[in-house]
Amino acid sequence: MQFKKETYSSKAAEYIRSLIRSGELLPGQPVREAVISEHLNISRAPIREALLLLAQEGLICSEPQKGKYVRSMSAQEIYDSYAVAGILEGAGVALSISRWGEREEAVFEDVMQRLEQQVNYAVSPDTLAEIDEQFHSALLSACANKHLTHLAHSSSSSLAKFLYYHYWRTMFTPQEFRERHHLIAAAVRSRDVVRIEYSLRQHYEEVGVRLCELVHDEVRI
Repeated sequence: MQFKKETYSSKAAEYIRSLIRSGELLPGQPVREAVISEHLNISRAPIREALLLLAQEGLICSEPQKGKYVRSMSAQEIYDSYAVAGILEGAGVALSISRWGEREEAVFEDVMQRLEQQVNYAVSPDTLAEIDEQFHSALLSACANKHLTHLAHSSSSSLAKFLYYHYWRTMFTPQEFRERHHLIAAAVRSRDVVRIEYSLRQHYEEVGVRLCELVHDEVRI
C-alpha cells in the first residue's frame, strides 16, 4: 500500500509539472486539489504529498489566505537568476577547459552537429530545449568542482525556465538559437578563458532580459 501511495503522489507531481510547463497552470494561479483529484481519479492525500514535493522544488508556494499556487518571479528575480547562472557556468568552464580531452571534445562536437541537423528542419521548441540542456551539460563535463557544477545546473534560472517555459520556447528563432550557441562554441574552441566567461555571461544575461520582456513587458536592469 505504501508503494502504491508513493506512486500516486509521484504521478500527481509529474502531472502538475506538466501543467506548469505547458502553461496550463500559470505562475500565480491557484492549484486546486479537488480539480486534480477528480481529473486523476485519486484521493487528495497523494496530491498533498505531491504539492509538498513541488514546494521543495520551488514550483509551488503556500500562504494562509491564498492557499497553494504556482510560484511567480519578478522581472528582477528572473534577470538576477540568469545573471548568476552565467557567472557560475562561465567560471566552471573557464576552470575546467584545460582538462578537456578527446572525450569531452567529441561529446561537445556531437551536440553541435545535432544542433546543425535539427535547425535545418521544422524543429520543435522542445527539441531545441533538449539540445540546449545537452550543450550546457557538455560545457561543464570536465569540471572537477562538483559543488560548482551542481549550483550551475540547479540555479534559479532553471526554475525560471520551467515556470515560464511557454514564453522561453518562443524567445528565439531556430536560426537565432544556432547563432547564439555558435558564439559560445567559438569561444570554447579558442580556449581563451576570458572570452569563454564573457560569452557565457552575455548569453545568459540576454536570455534573462528577453524572458523578462516577454513575461513582464519591461525590465529595469
